[in-house]
Amino acid sequence: MIYGKLWLVVRPTVGIPLFLGAVAVGSFSVHYMLVTNTTWVKKFLDGKGAATAMADTPTSTAAASPPTAKQ
Repeated sequence: MIYGKLWLVVRPTVGIPLFLGAVAVGSFSVHYMLVTNTTWVKKFLDGKGAATAMADTPTSTAAASPPTAKQ
């Protein structure tokens, strides 16, 4: 472990819960900001699909004959 001597200064019974608590608070704050500052997350969580535009595609296409190899 690279930082093995850290536990000589900070006890593991204090350092590990403090580290895990900081990770939990950071994760909660990022997710909270995503939910409050975006519009698509709320729609996604509600299960509403995105409105997509249909592309104009030709109804029929002319099939070209495959090229023949000369022998």
